[in-house]
Amino acid sequence: MHTMIKKYVDQGFMTEAEGKYIHEAIERKESVVVSGHRSAGIRPLMAALMAVAKGGYNAVQVKGFEDLDKDTEYFLIPGIDNLDFEKLIFEAMKKPNTSFVTLKEPEHPYSILKLLRDVYKETGDTSKVYQVLECSKIDDVPKLTKITRMALNEKGRVVKEDFQE
Repeated sequence: MHTMIKKYVDQGFMTEAEGKYIHEAIERKESVVVSGHRSAGIRPLMAALMAVAKGGYNAVQVKGFEDLDKDTEYFLIPGIDNLDFEKLIFEAMKKPNTSFVTLKEPEHPYSILKLLRDVYKETGDTSKVYQVLECSKIDDVPKLTKITRMALNEKGRVVKEDFQE
């Protein structure tokens, strides 16, 4: 397991099985969406996962739509306030043979399911896998509370599967 992820396991933010699963998802070049409120530690976790992706793959930090035209394996998309964030995620999802690490928070809301369906309608691509990491506070302590794998079947329907240890 990558040391940036192991730190979160050691702190009790996630279990060892969850850490291993997330690391393997990045190794498989799956996209990762860190979801929750800022107080649940989503931004530091997103930054750590971006570092993991950047360490193993060609990666581009996205600051605007023009960065999506760069040749890369991973797009690193932090919360960008002055852009249409949902459209930015949509455009990143449409890019063939690429993945991304980003967040979904109250300041940057969007529907992952809607975007998956919209991307399928436009591209017909069912090859990508998205891991949604839901974080929240339990007894005032930030924790990873759920991991959901999302993909599209051959008919373009969203197939969701929650990680079970």
